[in-house]
Amino acid sequence: MAAPLEVIVSSDSGSQLWNCTVFDLHSGSSLLSYRGGNSSARTLTVLSGGQLLSAQLGKNFINVWEIQRKDQLQQKIVCPGVVTCLTASPNGVFLAAAITEAVYLWEVSLLLFKSTVSTGKLLSVLSRHYQDVTCLKFTDDSSHFVSGGKDNLALVWSL
Repeated sequence: MAAPLEVIVSSDSGSQLWNCTVFDLHSGSSLLSYRGGNSSARTLTVLSGGQLLSAQLGKNFINVWEIQRKDQLQQKIVCPGVVTCLTASPNGVFLAAAITEAVYLWEVSLLLFKSTVSTGKLLSVLSRHYQDVTCLKFTDDSSHFVSGGKDNLALVWSL
């Protein structure tokens, strides 16, 4: 049995060749590259189901790539505005995206009888910030997430 591979996943807002790249942590060599536009800062996230997500710079959609797919088919999730930050819960159930001063929360997977089913259901649009949301982070147990904004507020949301 091989040891787990430690990697770094990086995105670039100015690259002409690739959007996201997976690097070997120890050698620094590039293992995989994902094409298609440029990523906004604070929007690169990995879903536990094996998808890589990143919001398109200055556009109103999220790029989605399957990590293990060889032909790297890129999909898009259309949003009602430009995504300023994006994060997935550690348990892989929720996806949160900030669009201006609102936080959109989706249920992206559901565990049914020991099998995972993708739903993509929009659960809520949370509007408590007065200015743009700039940071989103889930707690390690996926029970809460924190949003921070240009209004100097840090809000804790219970799931």
